[in-house]
Amino acid sequence: MTVTSDTKSLFYNDDSNIRGGQTVEEFKAMMYDVQCHRRKIVQDLIAGIILDNDSFLNIKQSLDFLNSNMKNKNEGFMAEMIISRGSSNEKTFLINLKDEINGLQKDVKFLNECMKYMNDGKNYQDINLSELLSSCHPISKEKFYEELKECLKILENFVKESSDGKKPIFVTDWDGTMKDYCSQYATNLQPIYSAICMTQFAKLFTRITAVLTAGPLRGPGILDLTAIPLNEHILFSGSWGREWWINGNKVVHDDGISIEGFNALEQLNNKMQSLINENADFSQFALVGSGIQRKVDRLTLGIQTVCNHVPEELSIRYQEAVKEKMNEIDPDQKVLIFDPSTELEVEVVVGNEGVVWNKGNGVAKIVEILHDTLEGPGNVLICGDTFSDLPMVQKVAVENNQGIMSIFVGTNEKLQSKVRELINDESRLAFVSCPDVVHAAMWKLIQQYQK
Repeated sequence: MTVTSDTKSLFYNDDSNIRGGQTVEEFKAMMYDVQCHRRKIVQDLIAGIILDNDSFLNIKQSLDFLNSNMKNKNEGFMAEMIISRGSSNEKTFLINLKDEINGLQKDVKFLNECMKYMNDGKNYQDINLSELLSSCHPISKEKFYEELKECLKILENFVKESSDGKKPIFVTDWDGTMKDYCSQYATNLQPIYSAICMTQFAKLFTRITAVLTAGPLRGPGILDLTAIPLNEHILFSGSWGREWWINGNKVVHDDGISIEGFNALEQLNNKMQSLINENADFSQFALVGSGIQRKVDRLTLGIQTVCNHVPEELSIRYQEAVKEKMNEIDPDQKVLIFDPSTELEVEVVVGNEGVVWNKGNGVAKIVEILHDTLEGPGNVLICGDTFSDLPMVQKVAVENNQGIMSIFVGTNEKLQSKVRELINDESRLAFVSCPDVVHAAMWKLIQQYQK
């Protein structure tokens, strides 16, 4: 079986792929091919180049293919994946493709509008993005526009020039903040419209824009999943800001991690990758939740889906296999620690030397690397969606109490209360229900600037 690179053909050269679905690796390869086309479209639109028809066709074919492979339309967005080929009785498992399909649907709508505007000689940036996205709001269209109004106010105040003439700083979390959550981390891919909004916003209005995520940079990581052009206007980090991608170089902050621990974790990552590639029963774990994420100080492993589609017996066997691999590397259990952190994932952590790292440390590191400062005059905007993002707000609030601003995504009242404690000024705060509200507000601000 081979994979074709023909942009007009999405499918693998194997009829069984169309008849009976895809294996994990085939599905991932297909979606990463989609992301390559997304990146090309983003770069072309930003550069003012005519939309590439082959890439647009790939986006539409991808959407059609995923829609046609739903197991049962009445069961939502569930699709069957083949665990392994070659046997008369192929084993399958279910995954939820809601995010992948929704992202492609919104991109197709967006690109159709782009085509209309460009064919009429108009600027695609005049598109009413709010109208395209409002129907996807988790509560209602009315709530979308209500939140959009408040979010836009924050952004308008954020970009106002400071007394020293410097542009402001923007630091944001990724999953759940700039990108909707996805059942499979490995295919949590950024849509085109989102990438354009963030890139143009960063270019026009900020001196630093940084994405600070808990996931890794590669393997897959944020650099594989984004559609934003790399090495331009936005910096990317992984592992809570322990690793950064800066001007084509990976910068790692391994404070408190021994060389022995670092090497042991790398060995375990290689063994786990081999395990899921060689063991047909375990191959599905590449798409279960977090998949396999190699971070600076730990390995995060998905063991169950949010819908509990992995048989308990299989999940237990997989965890035992993880422990066996750990024992091969660290038989005396001096370096690696097995942490069953949640019902959905486990972590293998390197014992550190007393250093407790959080996202606040990540913010401090990137400012230090760039020889900049969080201190005023000027604003610093922090965006997040979980309690793990609060250290970023706290760090900036200490350094620049008059300039800290924040947008948090989600409806968790306890989290909102904590944010308010750190920023005691409602005029510098906004709470929205989904990332699309932030994207729509960015788009409106860009339109105001263009006029």
